[in-house]
Amino acid sequence: MKMVMILSTVGPFMKMVNNMIKCTNCNNTETYVKLYKCTYPVKGIPIEVESNRRFCKKCNNLVFDEVLDNETLLKAFKIYSQKYGIDPGKIIELRKNLGLSQSLFSKIIGCARKTLVSYEKGTSIPNDNFQIILKMLLNDPSTINNLILANEENFNESERKIIKNKIGNSSSIDFFNLIFKNNDSLTEFNGYTKVNIEKVEEMIYVLSDTEISKTKLLKEMFYSDFLFYRDTGKSITGLEYIKLQHGPVPDKFSFLIDFCYSENVIDYKVNLYKDREYNAITSKELKVTKLSNEELEIINKVKKYFKNYTAEEIADYSHKEKAYINPKYKERISYDYAFDIDLK
Repeated sequence: MKMVMILSTVGPFMKMVNNMIKCTNCNNTETYVKLYKCTYPVKGIPIEVESNRRFCKKCNNLVFDEVLDNETLLKAFKIYSQKYGIDPGKIIELRKNLGLSQSLFSKIIGCARKTLVSYEKGTSIPNDNFQIILKMLLNDPSTINNLILANEENFNESERKIIKNKIGNSSSIDFFNLIFKNNDSLTEFNGYTKVNIEKVEEMIYVLSDTEISKTKLLKEMFYSDFLFYRDTGKSITGLEYIKLQHGPVPDKFSFLIDFCYSENVIDYKVNLYKDREYNAITSKELKVTKLSNEELEIINKVKKYFKNYTAEEIADYSHKEKAYINPKYKERISYDYAFDIDLK
């Protein structure tokens, strides 16, 4: 009986709530809801949103509706996060891949648990400092070790043990697999090939056996993978490539270079005359066993073709490719553009 009585009051209750909503312009309480496009400024950026909003039947002005207006704001936050910030789903995925609870992860990055919860739900947007920290971790999860050291005094003994079990024993290979976890799906963006850590190492090793600039190395990796795909329908490494200012480059290339450095495959030589540029050169003898003869043939062909090119010249050369011209900035490059490359 009680359940029936409660349910029977829902209709009149909602009617009463609706009657409490009135237009601040003309005090009319009769309203209606329709899809409406509007622009919300989120962190100074205008975000266009289409959502249900409430209007006055008498003067057609927007009427404040807490539920609908909050839903609109959350939509604006979501669009902003996807375009300019960090998608909440990526924060959740990062934390879970690291095997950390919300409580412990929030301590590591230096925010309150409820703040992290709001980031993961998308009900608030990380401020500039946390945007930097989270983007840094998404780009290179191994940097979490630096955050742990920086906040070490904030952890109790139990938390230290959990962190050591979850992260402390992780190798650079573990972090490589974590970063490229999403590359397991075979698509046009990885050349229908699962990313292969050993082939990445061997390709960089072969291309760096004589000193090579970072820019030139990344372009030769692009041409090697794409030309092999053109000839065989599969890439060599399974890496994804994106369009950046100086041409096509492997996605997360900074991590790739750092990884090969940590594995002692290459060494850095900073170029003092150019900002953010350095040269790479092999630092140990590596037995090349994972690359097939056909793959090595393509890599050496690319290396020979661009032997006398400077970093600027190979960058300019790559700018003429449809693989660079057609995609948008920072967009992934389809391997299907390989068929437009005319490199004999």
